[in-house]
Amino acid sequence: MTKEKVESFFSRINKLTPFHKPSFGQMNVNQMICHCTDAFRMAIGEKKAEEYGKVNPDEIIALARSGKTAPAPKGFDQVRGEGTKPVGLQEDKEALKKYITRFAGLSDDFKYAVHPYFGFLNRQRWENLMDSHLNHHLKQFGV
Repeated sequence: MTKEKVESFFSRINKLTPFHKPSFGQMNVNQMICHCTDAFRMAIGEKKAEEYGKVNPDEIIALARSGKTAPAPKGFDQVRGEGTKPVGLQEDKEALKKYITRFAGLSDDFKYAVHPYFGFLNRQRWENLMDSHLNHHLKQFGV
């Protein structure tokens, strides 16, 4: 993830307020931020899903491309009370930015975690997935 991409994400994250409402889905802004942070935690191996291989990856891609809600891996569904619990908007935004920075700074030989739906992903594929996922959710809240 380039420095410019990181700065662009930070700028968009900084614009989020408690008044932002989703254009689709049921998460509130704090839940979305924690959900995105958990995705970065998954990539680096700090948080594991509770299921692997139970969802067709093509279904996830098609839903995301159409702007619809895709199922979250078990253990990551904020609406069901799973995943990291929101603390406060500012604190949650800072945590997300910390994990974006950490992810962007990983060494070329870093061993990424296995994704519950997509399996083993190399660095470029994890970067593409994180970029797409974060962009998807920031657009969900209009930033």
